[in-house]
Amino acid sequence: MTPGKMIQSLSGWLVNVSIAMTALRTNLMRSILTMLGVMIGVFAVTLAVAVGAGAQSSVIQSVNALGSNMAIIVPEPDVGGGRRAFDRGRLTMRDARAIKKQIPGVLYLAPQLRSTIQIVAAGNNTTTNAVGSTADFAPVTNSAVQTGRFIDEADERSAARVVVIGSTVAEALFGNFDPVGQTVRINRIPFTIIGLLESKGSNFGSDNDDTAIMPISTMRQRFNGDTLSGPDDLNLLFVGFEDASSLVESKISITQLLSERYNVEEKGTNPFTVRTTEEFLEQTGEITAIFQIVLVAIASISLLVGGIGIMNIMLVSVTERTREIGLRMALGAKRSDIRNQFLVEAAVLCIIGGIVGLQLASAVGYAMTTYAGFLVPIGLSVALGAIIFSACIGLVFGGYPAVRASRLSPIEALRSE
Repeated sequence: MTPGKMIQSLSGWLVNVSIAMTALRTNLMRSILTMLGVMIGVFAVTLAVAVGAGAQSSVIQSVNALGSNMAIIVPEPDVGGGRRAFDRGRLTMRDARAIKKQIPGVLYLAPQLRSTIQIVAAGNNTTTNAVGSTADFAPVTNSAVQTGRFIDEADERSAARVVVIGSTVAEALFGNFDPVGQTVRINRIPFTIIGLLESKGSNFGSDNDDTAIMPISTMRQRFNGDTLSGPDDLNLLFVGFEDASSLVESKISITQLLSERYNVEEKGTNPFTVRTTEEFLEQTGEITAIFQIVLVAIASISLLVGGIGIMNIMLVSVTERTREIGLRMALGAKRSDIRNQFLVEAAVLCIIGGIVGLQLASAVGYAMTTYAGFLVPIGLSVALGAIIFSACIGLVFGGYPAVRASRLSPIEALRSE
């Protein structure tokens, strides 16, 4: 196509856009009501896509907050890939030491005891989740202290009455003051705060900063002495691996090792469950993907209804403007010109509705992110996709009325009243 023809073609499309805008202004109320269906449809679909993306992002953040490249071992029987949480399995410090010694690629080992505790300080009190662990807990869970220090091996050996707290606990007890060095009472026992953790935020309603971490020996001696069946039993074990390690192979090795230690038969039930962060990401990724597909499918129904509304209104418009179509044909307009005029009018109608729906979705997404703490990202790709999709809806559902208008007989059209 020569430059001259390209300019002529572009000029023709611009004229069609101008005619479309004039027609929309002429019947402003009808145009607004017609756009309403597309606007609601684009709003619903855009928000559904953004909510799905936000859910996936929250899953990734949750796994990263838990720790990366890691295996999680729980003392609950593994039954057919699932767990029976009401049954107690076995997992001990001896198992942890065996894993550290015999499994290749292990960098960190964070055995854990968990309990719910009450912390009192300066007339304030709060209930939080306590974790008794070792110095490896920080690197394996990507935790870092904002001020002070983390627990170390000396604290563990001496069963020191020290604790590292999250920002939620610190704010509840001390407001905006630095809690490091302060003395608190945990279940009536005095403890010294040695560190304040950097904030990890919340995911799916779970506050990652509502926690208190102390040496595992202290937890066992002070709070968990009677809750476990054995003197070295654990509630949980995190195993961190080198980046080059295969979590699939590591899981198999750990399962084989523990099965041998507990004399589990070939097809017997393991008294423990081993999961990896890769599995968490895959499983939750599948769930959020299905969740997003369902949301988009439901939202698309409103977009379909909006497209049908566009088709009906365009058919009415063709009927009302039959004489105008005949006059244009009599003056030399081609059938393609008539078809393009109505196609552009339908596309412009949908694009305007799509832009308004996109703005509404952005406003709701911003409100959800700001006030509900749930990330709803509407990026440039989503915005452009919404506009292009709106135009496609106009072209698809405006196609039949446009073709019908182009096939009118000029003579019969001029005779129309």
